[in-house]
Amino acid sequence: MSLKELTAAKHAEAETTGLMKSVFAGTIKIDTWADFTWQKILFYGGIERRAKVAGYLDDLPGIERTQKLYNDFMGMTNPEEKGKHRYTIETQDYYRYISECDDKQILAHLYVWHMGDMFGGQMIKKLISAPHSSLIFEDQKTLMTNLRAKLDDSLGDEANVAFDWAIKIMRNYD
Repeated sequence: MSLKELTAAKHAEAETTGLMKSVFAGTIKIDTWADFTWQKILFYGGIERRAKVAGYLDDLPGIERTQKLYNDFMGMTNPEEKGKHRYTIETQDYYRYISECDDKQILAHLYVWHMGDMFGGQMIKKLISAPHSSLIFEDQKTLMTNLRAKLDDSLGDEANVAFDWAIKIMRNYD
């Protein structure tokens, strides 16, 4: 069974959260999307720092999203709104969880979030009228090929854990 098949049920569950339903229906409010982007800045930073130390990013130039997420956030919020966004308990707990993952586990989190941006993010760009530099990849095909080369089915359980965290964070918007 492939990693995609091992995570299919959790992936489907994540897509049925209220947040993602509003994205696909085209009804999400920009403030909600901005807040979700703010949440992602924290845990993407954690994932990317850990992945970099483990050497996983060496052949993935341009995959890092943290600064791009921040730029997107700044582009979709008014100056008076920037200070109102706070990390949720779930986001903070996920960040702590990431900081305790071993190198193999962090690869599963990189897979879930970054491959999600490379695939589903391409639809999101068309549905939400907001800055999306975090969803634009210079050499997406090479990034996908090189990331897939690092993956194996043993990551299935931890990839499902990453989806569980995603679902918890997204349900804050239900």
